[in-house]
Amino acid sequence: MKTVLIEDQEQIDEIIKSCDLCYLGVIDPENRPYVVPMNFGYLDGYIYLHGASFGKLIDSLKMNPDACLTFCTDTVLAYQNEEVACSYRVKGKSIVARGTIEFIVDYDQKVDALNALMAQYTDRKFTYNSPAVKNVEVYRMKMDDFTAKEFGKYNDQTFPWMKKHGR
Repeated sequence: MKTVLIEDQEQIDEIIKSCDLCYLGVIDPENRPYVVPMNFGYLDGYIYLHGASFGKLIDSLKMNPDACLTFCTDTVLAYQNEEVACSYRVKGKSIVARGTIEFIVDYDQKVDALNALMAQYTDRKFTYNSPAVKNVEVYRMKMDDFTAKEFGKYNDQTFPWMKKHGR
Protein backbone atom coordinates (compact mmCIF):
# COMPACT_ATOMS: atom_id res chain seq x y z
CA MET A 1 0.00 0.00 0.00
CA LYS A 2 1.16 3.43 -0.78
CA THR A 3 0.77 6.63 1.20
CA VAL A 4 0.97 9.81 -0.84
CA LEU A 5 1.49 13.32 0.50
CA ILE A 6 -1.13 15.82 -0.65
CA GLU A 7 0.13 19.36 -1.20
CA ASP A 8 -2.55 20.76 -3.51
CA GLN A 9 -4.66 23.28 -1.56
CA GLU A 10 -7.85 22.37 -3.45
CA GLN A 11 -7.47 18.73 -2.43
CA ILE A 12 -6.77 19.74 1.17
CA ASP A 13 -9.88 21.94 1.22
CA GLU A 14 -11.89 19.07 -0.28
CA ILE A 15 -10.77 16.68 2.47
CA ILE A 16 -11.74 19.12 5.21
CA LYS A 17 -15.08 20.00 3.64
CA SER A 18 -15.96 16.32 3.23
CA CYS A 19 -15.60 15.62 6.96
CA ASP A 20 -18.43 15.89 9.47
CA LEU A 21 -16.12 15.77 12.47
CA CYS A 22 -12.59 16.59 13.41
CA TYR A 23 -10.75 15.26 16.43
CA LEU A 24 -9.17 17.81 18.74
CA GLY A 25 -6.22 16.55 20.78
CA VAL A 26 -4.98 18.47 23.81
CA ILE A 27 -2.96 17.85 26.95
CA ASP A 28 -5.26 17.79 29.98
CA PRO A 29 -4.53 19.30 33.43
CA GLU A 30 -3.08 15.93 34.55
CA ASN A 31 -0.58 16.19 31.64
CA ARG A 32 -2.27 13.34 29.76
CA PRO A 33 -3.50 13.29 26.14
CA TYR A 34 -7.18 14.03 25.69
CA VAL A 35 -8.98 13.77 22.32
CA VAL A 36 -12.50 14.98 21.63
CA PRO A 37 -14.59 14.61 18.44
CA MET A 38 -15.96 17.99 17.43
CA ASN A 39 -17.97 19.66 14.74
CA PHE A 40 -16.14 22.53 13.13
CA GLY A 41 -16.04 25.27 10.54
CA TYR A 42 -13.29 26.02 8.04
CA LEU A 43 -12.55 29.47 6.68
CA ASP A 44 -9.38 31.15 5.40
CA GLY A 45 -7.02 28.50 6.75
CA TYR A 46 -8.57 28.46 10.22
CA ILE A 47 -10.55 25.70 11.86
CA TYR A 48 -13.31 27.14 14.06
CA LEU A 49 -14.60 25.24 17.08
CA HIS A 50 -17.08 25.94 19.83
CA GLY A 51 -18.38 24.43 23.04
CA ALA A 52 -19.17 24.89 26.68
CA SER A 53 -17.31 27.49 28.67
CA PHE A 54 -16.47 24.94 31.37
CA GLY A 55 -15.16 21.40 31.57
CA LYS A 56 -12.06 19.35 30.92
CA LEU A 57 -11.51 20.51 27.33
CA ILE A 58 -11.67 24.23 28.11
CA ASP A 59 -9.57 23.79 31.25
CA SER A 60 -6.99 21.96 29.14
CA LEU A 61 -6.95 24.60 26.38
CA LYS A 62 -6.63 27.47 28.85
CA MET A 63 -3.77 25.71 30.61
CA ASN A 64 -2.01 24.81 27.33
CA PRO A 65 -3.37 26.16 24.02
CA ASP A 66 -1.18 23.86 21.90
CA ALA A 67 -3.43 21.45 20.07
CA CYS A 68 -3.64 18.87 17.31
CA LEU A 69 -6.55 18.43 14.89
CA THR A 70 -7.16 15.31 12.84
CA PHE A 71 -9.52 14.87 9.90
CA CYS A 72 -10.24 11.63 8.05
CA THR A 73 -12.49 11.08 5.06
CA ASP A 74 -14.84 8.14 4.88
CA THR A 75 -12.70 5.06 4.36
CA VAL A 76 -13.12 2.16 1.95
CA LEU A 77 -11.96 -1.40 2.49
CA ALA A 78 -10.22 -2.70 -0.64
CA TYR A 79 -8.22 -5.73 -1.65
CA GLN A 80 -6.47 -7.15 -4.68
CA ASN A 81 -7.32 -10.77 -3.92
CA GLU A 82 -10.12 -11.77 -1.58
CA GLU A 83 -8.14 -14.84 -0.48
CA VAL A 84 -4.90 -13.03 0.38
CA ALA A 85 -4.94 -11.24 3.74
CA CYS A 86 -2.00 -8.97 3.02
CA SER A 87 -3.69 -7.63 -0.11
CA TYR A 88 -6.36 -5.93 2.03
CA ARG A 89 -6.07 -2.26 2.81
CA VAL A 90 -8.14 0.70 3.94
CA LYS A 91 -8.20 3.64 1.53
CA GLY A 92 -8.86 7.22 2.53
CA LYS A 93 -7.41 10.67 3.06
CA SER A 94 -6.41 12.39 6.26
CA ILE A 95 -4.97 15.58 7.66
CA VAL A 96 -3.10 16.04 10.91
CA ALA A 97 -2.56 19.68 11.92
CA ARG A 98 -0.80 21.20 14.90
CA GLY A 99 -1.21 24.73 16.16
CA THR A 100 -2.20 27.04 18.93
CA ILE A 101 -5.80 27.65 19.91
CA GLU A 102 -6.91 31.29 19.89
CA PHE A 103 -10.03 32.17 21.87
CA ILE A 104 -12.46 34.55 20.19
CA VAL A 105 -14.06 37.00 22.59
CA ASP A 106 -15.37 39.77 20.31
CA TYR A 107 -19.13 39.31 19.82
CA ASP A 108 -19.17 39.97 16.05
CA GLN A 109 -16.15 37.73 15.48
CA LYS A 110 -17.91 34.98 17.45
CA VAL A 111 -20.95 35.31 15.19
CA ASP A 112 -18.71 35.11 12.11
CA ALA A 113 -17.09 31.97 13.53
CA LEU A 114 -20.48 30.41 14.30
CA ASN A 115 -21.53 31.15 10.72
CA ALA A 116 -18.38 29.37 9.48
CA LEU A 117 -19.31 26.39 11.67
CA MET A 118 -22.84 26.24 10.31
CA ALA A 119 -21.62 26.62 6.71
CA GLN A 120 -19.77 23.30 7.09
CA TYR A 121 -23.13 21.54 7.46
CA THR A 122 -25.81 23.60 5.73
CA ASP A 123 -26.38 26.46 3.29
CA ARG A 124 -29.01 28.00 5.59
CA LYS A 125 -28.32 31.38 7.17
CA PHE A 126 -28.89 31.80 10.90
CA THR A 127 -29.29 34.49 13.51
CA TYR A 128 -28.14 33.92 17.07
CA ASN A 129 -29.52 35.26 20.31
CA SER A 130 -27.17 37.42 22.35
CA PRO A 131 -27.03 35.25 25.53
CA ALA A 132 -26.14 32.17 23.49
CA VAL A 133 -23.27 33.94 21.73
CA LYS A 134 -21.99 35.47 24.96
CA ASN A 135 -22.07 32.14 26.84
CA VAL A 136 -20.43 29.87 24.27
CA GLU A 137 -16.67 29.47 23.98
CA VAL A 138 -15.54 29.98 20.40
CA TYR A 139 -11.98 29.34 19.33
CA ARG A 140 -9.89 28.71 16.26
CA MET A 141 -6.65 27.18 15.14
CA LYS A 142 -4.59 28.26 12.14
CA MET A 143 -3.61 25.30 9.97
CA ASP A 144 0.04 26.21 9.38
CA ASP A 145 1.83 23.03 10.46
CA PHE A 146 0.04 20.08 8.89
CA THR A 147 0.37 17.01 6.72
CA ALA A 148 -2.28 15.74 4.33
CA LYS A 149 -2.10 12.20 3.01
CA GLU A 150 -3.90 9.69 0.85
CA PHE A 151 -3.40 6.20 2.25
CA GLY A 152 -4.04 2.68 1.02
CA LYS A 153 -3.43 3.62 -2.59
CA TYR A 154 -2.56 0.62 -4.74
CA ASN A 155 0.01 0.53 -7.48
CA ASP A 156 1.76 -2.29 -9.33
CA GLN A 157 4.79 -1.94 -7.05
CA THR A 158 2.75 -2.63 -3.90
CA PHE A 159 2.33 -6.36 -4.55
CA PRO A 160 4.64 -7.19 -7.47
CA TRP A 161 4.27 -10.92 -6.79
CA MET A 162 0.51 -10.64 -7.43
CA LYS A 163 1.03 -9.28 -10.91
CA LYS A 164 3.70 -11.90 -11.65
CA HIS A 165 1.37 -14.73 -10.59
CA GLY A 166 -1.77 -13.27 -12.23
CA ARG A 167 -3.42 -12.32 -8.95
